[in-house]
Amino acid sequence: MAVSYKTKELKRALEALPQVVSVSGIKVEDGIIKCISIDTRAIGRITARQLEINDASTLFDFYSKGLFEKARRLFAPYPLFHTPPSSTDELAGRIADWKIEDDWTVINLVKDKQIIGLGLLKRFWTEQVTSGIAIRDDFLKMGLGYILQNIIIEQARLLNLKKFHVKIVSDNLSSVRLHEKCGFRKTRILPPPIYEEILKYLSECDKKNGNEAVDRHIIEMVKEVNYD
Repeated sequence: MAVSYKTKELKRALEALPQVVSVSGIKVEDGIIKCISIDTRAIGRITARQLEINDASTLFDFYSKGLFEKARRLFAPYPLFHTPPSSTDELAGRIADWKIEDDWTVINLVKDKQIIGLGLLKRFWTEQVTSGIAIRDDFLKMGLGYILQNIIIEQARLLNLKKFHVKIVSDNLSSVRLHEKCGFRKTRILPPPIYEEILKYLSECDKKNGNEAVDRHIIEMVKEVNYD
């Protein structure tokens, strides 16, 4: 696929974010972001780079120790974390299998050799292109989710996508607000059977924690990619 969105425009778009000081070291191959070095106001230099098989150990640590249980349940994208991997070797096998496919891109946010964020864009060649992001628990509220989601938006531009979707539990207000800030709009409420397991788990958490039950549903939000 020809790349129409230039790397200099990618640099300009990311440097326009209020959390970003500067961007360098951009590497893009065949429309896929391979690496970007980003200086942030909150935590200094981070690297956004493509997931590789040798990341399995640090990614397993990110998923199994870096995310609260609720975050793990809400971020379970096929093929990496659905069902949850039981070991580094199992996760490495899933990454290898994913590498064979040609319609996925997964980007790590890395700080001091530790994965602190993960974003993905999947099913490029269908009408239902979807995305998802997760930030390590001890790096929340630092603007990293906003940076990562904007990287995913720029990745969509590089692939000449017109739009993509995200699915969010309705009471996850911080995620809804983040995506609205990034230009997503709500499109529909998804039928309960599709995400019945997740909704049941969240209801069980309410009971376990002594909270009142919440009437939740799954919201689909769409990002129309702007090429102006």
